[in-house]
Amino acid sequence: MVGTRDTGRDDAAPAQSGEPSLADVPALRIGMAEQGRSLPAPRVDARSYVADDVPLRLYRPVERPGGPEAPLPLLVFLHGGGWLLGDLDTHDAPCRWLCAKAGCAVLAVGYRLAPEHPFPAALDDTMTAFRWARANAAALGCDPRQVAIGGESAGANLAAAMTLVVRDGGEAPPVFQLLVHPPTDLRMQQPSFDEVSLPGLSRSFLADCIGAYAGAASLDDARLSPLRADDLSGLPPAIVITVENDPLRDDGEQYGLALARAGNDVRMQRLPGLPHGFMFLPATQPKVAAAFRLLGSRVARYFHAL
Repeated sequence: MVGTRDTGRDDAAPAQSGEPSLADVPALRIGMAEQGRSLPAPRVDARSYVADDVPLRLYRPVERPGGPEAPLPLLVFLHGGGWLLGDLDTHDAPCRWLCAKAGCAVLAVGYRLAPEHPFPAALDDTMTAFRWARANAAALGCDPRQVAIGGESAGANLAAAMTLVVRDGGEAPPVFQLLVHPPTDLRMQQPSFDEVSLPGLSRSFLADCIGAYAGAASLDDARLSPLRADDLSGLPPAIVITVENDPLRDDGEQYGLALARAGNDVRMQRLPGLPHGFMFLPATQPKVAAAFRLLGSRVARYFHAL
């Protein structure tokens, strides 16, 4: 849930470092900002907006697949960072790559962070951004009938939770959900939490992140732990991407299986040789570049099928 570090190696493995704590959050935020600025990114059109105090950034490809006047499909995307880290600037490069590779508009959401703003602040901001995106899609040059939701890590948790809130509230759902290594059961009971250990992703630090975000809320709440939902039927089609080297790997895969058992359309794939947070690694690394191509093709395929 916390971003990996660039090692300068093509095997996309995270660097070895001391285990962080919540006391390190201010420094971690500064470090993530510095790393984000160093990431290479393609040229796309980027414009800033605000929806009820939620900062947004809209990315549009330079060349539209259907021509300059064709409305674009729109993916509302939520960054990772353990609900504690990240903003529009830190994750500018991943959003640019996703926009360029998928050929769609990407709306990045600068949701509020814990521990200053615990649950449900980030989820409320997600709802605000999604509703704003749908209401303003046409004015943004996008197709209001093709608005999807997606995220990576903590952002994927928010995306999955949002689809449950939208369904239960009777609102029109996003056309699909893109979940990149999502945490889906914040009780951390899946085997991969004990099988995989990464710097910055130890069980103890993950528990601290979850506690800071959840606050006084029960981890059984489906808005925190979507895998704990009593009913997962009637949800949007899901693209679930997991990676081999990730304590959260089983969380994502069990959620994909649960969605499928509930009758939803699910496309799930585990990417070998990549760590959690690969979207925050340089896309000059071959495995990371291949992963962005895969994400782009999956998103484009789902939009094209609508």
